[in-house]
Amino acid sequence: GAEGDRLTGSLPFETSGGIEKLLARVLPPDDSAIQFSQGGVGLSRDLEKTTAELFDRYVERYTHGSESKGRDDEEIWRTFRKPLEQRHVTSRLEPKRIVAPDYEYEFQRAWRNGVWHLYEPVSFDMANGSEIVEKANRWLGRATSLNDSAEPFQLHLLIGEPGNSDLQVPFEKAQNILRKMPGRAILVRESDAEGFAQEIGREMEAHSKVG
Repeated sequence: GAEGDRLTGSLPFETSGGIEKLLARVLPPDDSAIQFSQGGVGLSRDLEKTTAELFDRYVERYTHGSESKGRDDEEIWRTFRKPLEQRHVTSRLEPKRIVAPDYEYEFQRAWRNGVWHLYEPVSFDMANGSEIVEKANRWLGRATSLNDSAEPFQLHLLIGEPGNSDLQVPFEKAQNILRKMPGRAILVRESDAEGFAQEIGREMEAHSKVG
């Protein structure tokens, strides 16, 4: 801007006084969130290549994580839905609201066989480990509150696994948290979707014969 024009028009023997003074003219040092570190020097055989490497190291590496949103809960449901549809299970599922003294929650996919069986897709294919662990904690709290309901139910969480292999440790922590849920909630991973569908299909068929 104006500072660049002034420098361009300066006499050749006029010195800038260092990069720190130039930056201070554009953005004076204060208590704002933008701060410049002390400048340094170095040698390079290829300035364009070095500039690109520095940009990738200090800028680009911090922008990718926020762009990777993973999959939401409904995308996880699509993984489980296909084998369930093949066994004519999905047409028998219906919404069910579980009501407790201090909390209530409506499950979109449920089936009654003595007690209500609730099938809830939960995606842990997320951007970072802290989000994964926090989501598990939210479900622990939700299940704890619903456990006071007078209506018996069995909760099945259909788990979507993280696509990033670097997030396996927080994913294991999340599963440990979910196992603390009261009522012996059943965790079903995506790799078990086929066997899970077979089991429900057999239960529904047996229930129909009895009924």
